Amino acid sequence: MPAEQEMNNQLWRRYKTIFESKMVGILSTDMNGQILDANDYFLEMVGYGRDDLKAGKLNWKTLTHPKYLAQSQHVAELLRTTGSVPVFEKEYIHKDGHLVPVRLGLTMFEDGTVITLVQDVTQQKDSERKLEEAKAQLEERVAERTRQLVESESFLAAIFENMPTMVFVKDAQDLRFVRFNKAGEDLIGIPRAQLIGKNDYDFFSKEQADFFTSKDRDVLKESRVVDIPEEEINTTRGVRYLHTRKIPVFDKEGRAQYLLGVSEDITELKMAEKQRAVLVKEQIARSAAEQRAQHMGFLSDLTFAMTQSFDLENILKAFTEKSIPTLADICIVDLMDEEGTEISHTQVAAKEREDTEFIQRWRERFPMRWDAPYGAAEVMRSRKTEIINDVNLDQFLKAAFGPEAAMTERPIHAEAFMTVPILLRDEKPLGAISLISTSATRHFSAIDQSMAEEIGRRLAVLIENSRLYYRAQEASRAKTAFLANVSHEIRTPLGAMLGFAEILKEDESLREEQKEAVETVLRNGQQLLHIVDEILDISKVESERIQIESIVFDLPDLLRDVIHLLRGRAEEKGIELRLRLGDLPKKIKSDPTRLRQILINVIGNAIKFTDTGYVEMEARSRNGKRRDGRQRIEFLVTDTGIGISAEQRNNLFQPFSQADSSTTRRFGGTGLGLFLSRKLARLLGGDVILNTSSAGIGSSFLISILGKEVTGIQGTDHRKKSEDAVVVSAKQVESILVVDDAVDNRELFRRFIVRAGVPENRIETAENGAEAVRKALDKPYSLILMDIQMPEMDGFQALKKLRTQGYRGPIVALTAHAMKGDREKCLAAGFDGYLQKPLDRTELKRVLSLDFPKPKSPEAEL
Repeated sequence: MPAEQEMNNQLWRRYKTIFESKMVGILSTDMNGQILDANDYFLEMVGYGRDDLKAGKLNWKTLTHPKYLAQSQHVAELLRTTGSVPVFEKEYIHKDGHLVPVRLGLTMFEDGTVITLVQDVTQQKDSERKLEEAKAQLEERVAERTRQLVESESFLAAIFENMPTMVFVKDAQDLRFVRFNKAGEDLIGIPRAQLIGKNDYDFFSKEQADFFTSKDRDVLKESRVVDIPEEEINTTRGVRYLHTRKIPVFDKEGRAQYLLGVSEDITELKMAEKQRAVLVKEQIARSAAEQRAQHMGFLSDLTFAMTQSFDLENILKAFTEKSIPTLADICIVDLMDEEGTEISHTQVAAKEREDTEFIQRWRERFPMRWDAPYGAAEVMRSRKTEIINDVNLDQFLKAAFGPEAAMTERPIHAEAFMTVPILLRDEKPLGAISLISTSATRHFSAIDQSMAEEIGRRLAVLIENSRLYYRAQEASRAKTAFLANVSHEIRTPLGAMLGFAEILKEDESLREEQKEAVETVLRNGQQLLHIVDEILDISKVESERIQIESIVFDLPDLLRDVIHLLRGRAEEKGIELRLRLGDLPKKIKSDPTRLRQILINVIGNAIKFTDTGYVEMEARSRNGKRRDGRQRIEFLVTDTGIGISAEQRNNLFQPFSQADSSTTRRFGGTGLGLFLSRKLARLLGGDVILNTSSAGIGSSFLISILGKEVTGIQGTDHRKKSEDAVVVSAKQVESILVVDDAVDNRELFRRFIVRAGVPENRIETAENGAEAVRKALDKPYSLILMDIQMPEMDGFQALKKLRTQGYRGPIVALTAHAMKGDREKCLAAGFDGYLQKPLDRTELKRVLSLDFPKPKSPEAEL
């Protein structure tokens, strides 16, 4: 018994080991399906706990899915009746509701307890399901592939046949065509029936056939695809160009069996590319022409802007501002002085005003290094343009302006520099133009260089013209100052000479020969004065400083006055002086002084060169009125003098020129009269021309001006002298001060004033401005005649001193200066009137005859 007991114990331990294992679910049930016991593996399989088991809640009938319940009951009945059943499968319902596929093995003990072994076959079922799905898909693909294989031959044949490019197949052994599609047949123009079984030599020239065959052999030999970008082929439609690819086709053993060729007709593409190349070339040419036109337009605009002024600063300002942004983002011009040793001017312009101001200040702070290896200094030394794209700005500034310049903060960034010399022909550079790009996308090219160098040459010409202009201006000012001084120095002694001669002429005690001598002095003095006036007038005309007035005057009266003035000369020579007045306006608006000067010059010349006969002036109005209301008035001066030859006419209107040297010796004169007359006539809207002339017979000159006829109340000359309100009557002159540095002039003016009716004891003199100031501040005068050009203190300084000291008495300028603007300058300075030397006694009397306020001392006014 002990041995049997031990055996039972061993069996129990083995069963317990199996029961507690996690390999298979084990449960025991009664015949009603109640689960009496179960291992943990089974409980986990169906999601229940041991408490549910102990509570009797588990029954295989409730765990079995309904669709398997009848099957399970049948197995249970079979087990009860036969004692054994085969393994079967069903599905349990997990506690959370999902199905668990299982495989079951049953056995029943004698007491009716059923032991069930349960295997979870979820993974197996998944594998079987996937296997079935894969099998189904495989079968479907096999079916599809079978269908495709069935259709492949016709499909490939259709593709081959309908390819738009030529496709052909050659036998690898003899290179004969075995297949050809319709596109190839159409391209070559030969029916396929004639192509099949033939090779290239049967249809093409030997040269072409050799080329095709050599390419075929390369494909087969090297077992690779050969691409022929362009090959020429003769067809029934002419020469065509093909792009061909040839491909080897291998058998199962890897040997080349066929050669497949695909050829695309690129004839039209090739022609299109040629046309496109032509169009591109034309477009490039058009773009270049447009760019040249733009450059020329820009150059024209730039040149126009720069030529609006001769002022150098205005030229540089216009250039730099106009250059932005067409040439660059920043433009700097460094201009050297005329010696070429220093930078005399730097002009800056940038797109933004604040950038311009910053660069200007920066350049003033950091002057350019003359020994710099690049930049403006190097360009001016080498005379060659310098372009630096992708510039290292720190390195550039350090080299061109010094280490300190490179360390300063800069709000402006630079990407590229182009510096161009300002060259005038092959001479030394005048300076340099620095063009700066601040954009990474803008670099300077050869085209930019070409245009910048052309601009540099144009700028050089303008700079040189500006400098020449200012030299000419300086020369003109120097000439003007010289002539003014000459005028003063000649008029001063000449005025004294003429004045004392006039006084001497009035002496009744003179004998007749003495009177003739005085007359000779006066006549020659007046001639000398006339020459000085002509020289001054020519200077005024040439410098465009002559003043043309527009005054209403009586034209016939002026003509009669001119004839009356010149009649004495004509009578002295025994010739007749005539005046014929045609259809003329009574009064016109023009410049009577200049017209009188022209007529006196031309008629005076006619009298001078006529010994017998007559001189005649005919005046007439021609061609009616113009749009501006003016009309052309002509004066024809005819004489019976010596005449002018054809050779002499070329120099007739040149300054300091007469017919020939013998004429000058015989008749005298400076040769300025006709030159000046023509200049003045043209300023009056007309001209002076030689109308007719014959040597030994006489000449006629035609003078013309433009004048506006004035009628009614407009015919009155309302001109007033500015002195009118400031000069006293001679009877009321209590005292007069004559200020002049020349003792002869002081004595002359004293005598003139005495003869005008002012008692001699009322006349005082001073020899310079300082003396005049002292006397005037001590004693107020009815009138002060103040010379302008004096030593120690001139007239302007004396006037200023007196006015600032409170002197309010009338002061009249007395000067030998006779240039344009002298009178206006004196009046603008504060003089109350203006008298010109040599002193005209009539004009002096007019000044003395007008009313002045009674003089008061500065103290009395205070």
